[in-house]
Amino acid sequence: MNYNFLELPNWLVFILFPVISWVVLMLVTLLLRKVSHRCGFNDSDSDVIDTATQNAMSGVYVVLGFVLVLVMTTSNEVDSNIAKEASQIESLDRLLVMEGSPPALLARQSLLVYAKSIVRDEWESLAGGTGSRQTRAYANGLFKDIEGIKPNTSRQVILYAEIIKRNDEIEQSRNLRTLSSKSRLPNLFWGVSFFSLLGVIVIAAMRLRQPTTISIIALGVQVGMVALLFTAVMILDLPFLGQTKASSEPISKTIQVIEARN
Repeated sequence: MNYNFLELPNWLVFILFPVISWVVLMLVTLLLRKVSHRCGFNDSDSDVIDTATQNAMSGVYVVLGFVLVLVMTTSNEVDSNIAKEASQIESLDRLLVMEGSPPALLARQSLLVYAKSIVRDEWESLAGGTGSRQTRAYANGLFKDIEGIKPNTSRQVILYAEIIKRNDEIEQSRNLRTLSSKSRLPNLFWGVSFFSLLGVIVIAAMRLRQPTTISIIALGVQVGMVALLFTAVMILDLPFLGQTKASSEPISKTIQVIEARN
């Protein structure tokens, strides 16, 4: 499924989908009016149609509402993990300062280059579900520099163990961030949701074959609300794409803290 349209402003996306739904509703209504005589369903059982409309709307609301909560939870977890990753980077820098040997200070510079590469090189590539090769190379360089630290005193041995541990945590956080960029609802869900929305539109169009002002307004609002829910799920499903994508600000602030220590 192509999500490039989500790069549009959110307000435009939230307007676009309801408008498309209303246009489809109008076209399906006009089509049903034209073919009703030929297909032999001139009768209109409003009670049956009203019940079907209510059931269809309720089912779609429940499913999309539940999925919306799930994607919001996932989005919050992504933000939390980014903040945690930033904290781990800052903590590793403090440990390297405390260790104080020339190899540790060299590793500090590699850590700063790596953190800057996350913001500069990797963040945009996460929209496509991949990490940056350049950032990966900087991470490998950081690991090699940390390997070059040779603790001599007992204090340095303790600090070195913590440095290794923190570097492993940073690596795990990066892997988790990259995996999160690939995590999205399957195409099967979007296919089912699309046809469910289309089914709601068809049922609403059957009711509008003999419309009243109230039915036009009520069904139009309901179809629009379903389209808005559908749009909200789609936007939040991709944490690194669109205007609501996860921010690299926590890591940027960590970079400022590290530079201030130099």
